[in-house]
Amino acid sequence: MYRGLILDFGGVVTTDFYGAMRAFGVREGLGEAAVENVLRNSEEGRAALAQVEDGRMPQREYEATLARLLGVDADGLLGEILADLRPCRPVLDLVDRARAAGSATAILSNSWGTGSYNPYDGYGLEERFDAVVISDRVGLRKPGEDIYQLTADKMGIPPSECVFVDDTAHNLPPAERLGMAVVLFDDVEAGIARIEQLLQLG
Repeated sequence: MYRGLILDFGGVVTTDFYGAMRAFGVREGLGEAAVENVLRNSEEGRAALAQVEDGRMPQREYEATLARLLGVDADGLLGEILADLRPCRPVLDLVDRARAAGSATAILSNSWGTGSYNPYDGYGLEERFDAVVISDRVGLRKPGEDIYQLTADKMGIPPSECVFVDDTAHNLPPAERLGMAVVLFDDVEAGIARIEQLLQLG
């Protein structure tokens, strides 16, 4: 019986994270894969992302680095990249139902640093979730196993009794190794159905 639900933020609690980045690239005339190419295929981009996620690089410096690699203005860049993100209402409704049924809930998010841009603003995470773990605030990041264990510890539930949900496939194996059930959230309807099944929500 699973009694803990751990959700990624961008792309799970929100609408499509990668879709938002692609839409930005199209708007800027850079091509829809521009941001993902910098984050995944540029050595400097990958290093900067890791450093901002675990708090070693300030958000402002990361924004400037990303702007230079993309060839765009740095001012307000992170907000512009993710401007299309909206709350995923079916997931938020699921969280409320899970809590009402007795499950503990948590957010586990790799962040783009703490600063003037706050993608979590307006979601009421502290009120809606039993634990909120943001990577730069704890000095750890997915897919390092320690941050998954930390999240379970904050919920007071063994990893083997937790369900972990993320829209990025490479973030799932560490959770599995700890004994968590995992859900790749690449389709809202199918993902919610799988979570409902695991948590035995009617």
